Amino acid sequence: MQPIIRRIIIDNIPVEASPSLSRAEITKLLQEINRDWNWEGRQLGRVELIRDVQCVHIHAYEKPSIQIIPIKSYKGVKPCNCYID
Repeated sequence: MQPIIRRIIIDNIPVEASPSLSRAEITKLLQEINRDWNWEGRQLGRVELIRDVQCVHIHAYEKPSIQIIPIKSYKGVKPCNCYID
C-alpha cells in the first residue's frame, strides 16, 4: 500500500509532503531551503518532505536551467541574435 502524500504548490514550487506535516511547518521548511539555495545561486525546482518517526527527510531538486550563448561567426555563418533572460 502506497503512503498518502500531500501535493501542494508554495511560492511556485511543487512540494510533496507527508500528511503529518502542517502547512505552516512545510512553509517554514521551504522558506529555509529556498533561502539557502538562493544564497548559493541555485534555483529550487521541487521539494519532497517525508516525516519519519524522529526527523524529516528533505529531498530538494534544482530547477534545470538552459543558456544559449551566441558564438562568433564560423566559416561565413553569422551568429544568431538570440537572448535569453
